[in-house]
Amino acid sequence: MKLINSYNDWDPLRTIAIGDPSLSYGLPEEFQCQVKTVNTCRNGTIINDTDINRAKIQINELSMLLQNDYSINVIRPDLVSHGQSIKTPFWDIPNTNENSCPRDVFNIIGNTILEAPVSWRCRYFESLAYKSPLMELWKCDKSASWIHPPKQSLKDDLYNYNFPIDLSKRKPFVDRYEYSLNEYEPVFDAADILRCGKDLFVQKGYTTNDMGIDWIDREFSQKGFRVHRMLFENNFSPTHSDAQLTFLRPGLILSCPDRPIHTKLMKQIKDDENDWEIIEAPRPSTNKMPPNCHSSPWLSINILSIDENTVIVEKKEKELINLLSNEHGFNVIPLNFRDAYMFGGGFHCQTLDINRDGNNKSYFPLFDRMSDK
Repeated sequence: MKLINSYNDWDPLRTIAIGDPSLSYGLPEEFQCQVKTVNTCRNGTIINDTDINRAKIQINELSMLLQNDYSINVIRPDLVSHGQSIKTPFWDIPNTNENSCPRDVFNIIGNTILEAPVSWRCRYFESLAYKSPLMELWKCDKSASWIHPPKQSLKDDLYNYNFPIDLSKRKPFVDRYEYSLNEYEPVFDAADILRCGKDLFVQKGYTTNDMGIDWIDREFSQKGFRVHRMLFENNFSPTHSDAQLTFLRPGLILSCPDRPIHTKLMKQIKDDENDWEIIEAPRPSTNKMPPNCHSSPWLSINILSIDENTVIVEKKEKELINLLSNEHGFNVIPLNFRDAYMFGGGFHCQTLDINRDGNNKSYFPLFDRMSDK
């Protein structure tokens, strides 16, 4: 019986993991956090219960909707206190952060659980919150595998300390697609991998380096996948792929107009032979994020698909809801989720689809022809 099976974001959803912001702490003052927050870290202070409880109400509403209305199996992480310090032979930090976003530390590619070698030191052990429930599924599904790249050391050598914390000084770096990571060892966040059947689109950016993409290519090309290195224009601050690009269903992509895909890959995806349509997302309902939220306003497009016709969208994103429902025929479920934003993501980030109907197939005839050469 297949318990771990997912090749894209739109096949009918059967099992999903949903995060939990309980016992969260603020970000410690490590370099990667400072690049993300432009030196406005919360300095390791515990996040107040009011903010956590507001987020939990909305996260629990999502969980209940999926379970009660769609009979989807929902698994939740173990509770982990993030007030403990970490010390390795190479570095130490006073606390960790949170474990609300399983999509950042795990990806399900076919029947493989891919555990990511994250580049933030405060996320070093974050995957442990999900180990027990995923291990139970892995033990029962004899066809499943669980892999992790070479264990990351996160030494200072990994970080490009020349990269400016000041946003106003980043343009020369961004123009040449240089970010806060060096090529010391392979690192990536799992949310930088977008799955579309046989094709995996992986962003090079602030949390994923070229070595990380090379490791993904070496590992998954042997399993019949094609890996595409993805660059986004105007990439001035860390944002995962799924808040810049969303594969809605076969033939249709939702894109952030502020950060379009680099021209070469864009042309290939839109090639007549592939025949995919890329639509620009409307502006978010507001650019003002909730207090202490360091994520992009483009969490507006960080949506969750139940199947290729049914999507969950933040309730305040009226223009996006109208675009998807009235112009593209989706059944849109509006849910409140902005109180959960401060814990690192929207519906897609704070979930991890573990089992969807469907199997591995190609949605890109051009890439089929290119790979046959």
